[in-house]
Amino acid sequence: MKKSFVLLFAAFLLVACEPDSEYLRHLLVNTFEDVVLDESGYYNGSDTTGTLVDGRYHNPIYAGSVALINRYKPDWSYWDGFAVSSHVDSVTSGYANQYSVIAGQGAAGSAKFALAYDSAEIQLPYITNYQKVKSVMLTNSTYAYYDMLEGSEYSKKFEENDWFKVIIRGYLGSTLTGTVEFYLADFRDGKSLIVREWTKVSLSTLGAVEKLTLTFDSSDKGLFGVNTPKYVCLDDLEVEVEEGCNCLKD
Repeated sequence: MKKSFVLLFAAFLLVACEPDSEYLRHLLVNTFEDVVLDESGYYNGSDTTGTLVDGRYHNPIYAGSVALINRYKPDWSYWDGFAVSSHVDSVTSGYANQYSVIAGQGAAGSAKFALAYDSAEIQLPYITNYQKVKSVMLTNSTYAYYDMLEGSEYSKKFEENDWFKVIIRGYLGSTLTGTVEFYLADFRDGKSLIVREWTKVSLSTLGAVEKLTLTFDSSDKGLFGVNTPKYVCLDDLEVEVEEGCNCLKD
């Protein structure tokens, strides 16, 4: 697993540099194409190369200007947080297909994407004078999609008034900068939506951040909380950063 930042890869866009400006702003589109996968076609932290904390290895997955935090418990062969995958089986239901995306490909036809499970954290360690998240592409995992569409032994088939959402929070230090909610399924008010295409979600209201967290909520709850498989697929996280500019002044 790659362990160094590749800060300027994929799409690189010069946003602004006025003649009298002291700074350059760049839009970094963080994809996951440079994350190395083995023959399994996914990375879930099972190489346990990270730091051991309370029985789980914390493995940062570096991609562009961000680090996705993966947690892996070898005693149970269990992971949460983030994985990266190239699995695109959009027809097979069930947990055995947990690494696939319902859209059948990464965003914009890419080969790889990130997969968040249960609760997840994205760190943005590229700290300059200015750093602001702009947007992200989201869709359902195949596993969660079919559980909501058909139901399963552990979760219900979605019907009127059901919903499932991912909640994204931004933090600057310990300060909450804002919250964005995106409904991965929505059967309220006459709707019958289960997202299966990549959808661009604006994060601009979160402002300048050092960390993003992802959690889930659903109308389908039981004794142990949310029954709906708590997964979301993520790609093309856009972050605007500002750096010193050598622009000539009059």
